Amino acid sequence: LAEGEGLTFEQEEELRPKTFKQKWKNYWYHYKMRTWMTVLFGVLAVWFIKDVFFAPKPDLSIGIATYTGVSYFTDALDGDLAAYAADYNGDGEINISASESYFSMEDIEMANAYYQKFIAELSAGSQLVYILDDYTYDIVMGGTEGESMFIDFSELYPDVDYVSGDKIDITDHPLGETWHLPSLASVEVEGYSERRYFICVRYLGNSAKDNEENRAELDRALDFVNNIISATNPEYQDNRPYYDVDYDIQHKNG
Repeated sequence: LAEGEGLTFEQEEELRPKTFKQKWKNYWYHYKMRTWMTVLFGVLAVWFIKDVFFAPKPDLSIGIATYTGVSYFTDALDGDLAAYAADYNGDGEINISASESYFSMEDIEMANAYYQKFIAELSAGSQLVYILDDYTYDIVMGGTEGESMFIDFSELYPDVDYVSGDKIDITDHPLGETWHLPSLASVEVEGYSERRYFICVRYLGNSAKDNEENRAELDRALDFVNNIISATNPEYQDNRPYYDVDYDIQHKNG
């Protein structure tokens, strides 16, 4: 061929996806991982927003800390406790938030984790109602130099035989029977021939700060306790317990 007689390099035609199917296939090939990550973070964000802003707020929070977990015979702790509560926040539902810690496990690290969780909740003062057994009650009292952080109910319910000072013994109560607490109490623990299970309510002060929110929580806690008592002693059914927080703030935390 003579110079300039049309000899040139062939220009490769750029292949561009034209149909929707081709475009989607091309996109998925290049951005599949990024798309999955976006979807995952989106789902997590939706769940977070739902839990924080739209989840039902509990009418009462209860901390459960025992040697043998009371959930051993039930998977409905919240529902069992809700039977003794009321719709305190007025949302049309009765929701109890029960946080359980127990220490009868072979995994020492897990037992220590539950112990730290319990102590952290107790120190934070975010919960006022606790369900304890002799084992965990003694753990609490061990750090108080013998002075209880719980309210003494003996004057309010002097004729109720399962109320002793700051402990409301629910082992043989209908709630205790629902949870098979007499059977759980028979589990051997060194130093405790037979354990009992108690409801205890913190008074305000120290880590359980005296503020409007905790005073409202205390009112709900006292009503819950009264409903527990009324289940066996109906003469207390219409009572509205009142606790003089200001007296405790002055005399027990001064």
